[in-house]
Amino acid sequence: MKKILGNIIFVVYAIIAILVTICLLSYNEYKVSEFGNNTLIIIDSNNLEPDFIKGELVIANSEDKIELGDNIFFYNTYARDIEITLGKVTNIEKVSEKETTYTINDSIKLSSEYVIGSAKTASKYKTVGAVLSVLESKWGFLFLIVFPSLIAFIYELYVIAMEIKDRKNEEAKE
Repeated sequence: MKKILGNIIFVVYAIIAILVTICLLSYNEYKVSEFGNNTLIIIDSNNLEPDFIKGELVIANSEDKIELGDNIFFYNTYARDIEITLGKVTNIEKVSEKETTYTINDSIKLSSEYVIGSAKTASKYKTVGAVLSVLESKWGFLFLIVFPSLIAFIYELYVIAMEIKDRKNEEAKE
């Protein structure tokens, strides 16, 4: 029973380690995980309440049709630190077939390349964002992924060394 439980824990740990590593490898230039047209947004402040609560993971799709009056997630590059912001679309201008300019909150002109997706079709997952935020942080990744993997590797080296030593002892007895 102990061995089965140990194997289950190891498999769950391995899956988490692989998923977190994939998320980190999928960072875009704004340090946000992006999988195709889907962006994983970790709500890390109370600025978006009541619609989005701190600690939630929001998955927004950039191919959602955006209409006047929609709230959209976008990369706010006006601030010194680039952040993800939520704003209401007040005007839409089609520049070309692939490029659209959105006016957000009657004051911000925004190119479609900075739009993450519509808030009305985004999926929300409570507390998953807080967990993923810790796992994706450099200290979280170090302590929860790298150190345990290093300890497992060192343990395996120890087991191999002991196995070699035992075989040498058996050969010496013969």
